[in-house]
Amino acid sequence: MTVTKQNIDAFFSSKNIAVVGASAKSKKFGNGVIKELVKKNYKVFPVHHTADSFEGIKCYKSVAELPAEVFSLYIVTNKNKTNDIISEAKQKGITHIWVQQMSENDETLKIAPELNIITKLCFMMYMEPVKGMHSFHRGIKNLFGQLPK
Repeated sequence: MTVTKQNIDAFFSSKNIAVVGASAKSKKFGNGVIKELVKKNYKVFPVHHTADSFEGIKCYKSVAELPAEVFSLYIVTNKNKTNDIISEAKQKGITHIWVQQMSENDETLKIAPELNIITKLCFMMYMEPVKGMHSFHRGIKNLFGQLPK
């Protein structure tokens, strides 16, 4: 599937975003994503199988436990877990899934072709407003015509 700007806009159209791969370790990418989503006024639903909360936000033990108002799911996990998470999200009725680059594998897009699954793109480069190094990287991609259209 070719990712378009429309796919990205559809993902971010929901202000309720679940994050699978939340980490209490401040240097981990999942940690930074949650903090950035909160700063940008998204309601975040961290998914972590052992944590009760993250930065004061209630954690859910699995995708199946997420509330019905979650339609967008961000995955930043080991690629061996990604496909099971997508299958669980499909059963839950989540229609927009962003798989952080390097968290996908050869089967990821084949699991649920009817869903809006975004892969091979850095989440932070598309969460508006984009700042810092992510803005720089996005500018380079734009310069070379590599942003989704």
